[in-house]
Amino acid sequence: MDRALWTTRDYLQQRSQFGVPLASFQALQHRLADMLIAHEQARAAQHGALAALVQDDAAVRRRAVAIAKVQAGRSGRFVGAQAIQLHGGIGVTDECIVGHCFKRLMVLDSLLGNSQFHLGELAGPLQERA
Repeated sequence: MDRALWTTRDYLQQRSQFGVPLASFQALQHRLADMLIAHEQARAAQHGALAALVQDDAAVRRRAVAIAKVQAGRSGRFVGAQAIQLHGGIGVTDECIVGHCFKRLMVLDSLLGNSQFHLGELAGPLQERA
């Protein structure tokens, strides 16, 4: 996620359209900011899961790890897709690193249960109450 984000930022600073760098366009700055926010949300969830690992209650640990997995999966998909979109057609070619980053993020999401699985695990206790 980190590499896709910063590679995209560098690409937008180097590439120019209408004689100015793409990074100067406000809409693209906002999309890059949204990518950064998603990245930081995943990082915060990861820190929360790491902090919960010292808890004695297994349910607390399990819930924190599931939250981190859901957030990492969602953020990874968003950041990867936006990186490809901002690179344009070259973003999906084998020559461009963001395509590889996106594929890697999708593989990481599927390992040990994808975001949907862990979201279901989090919603399980809520569904049992209903």
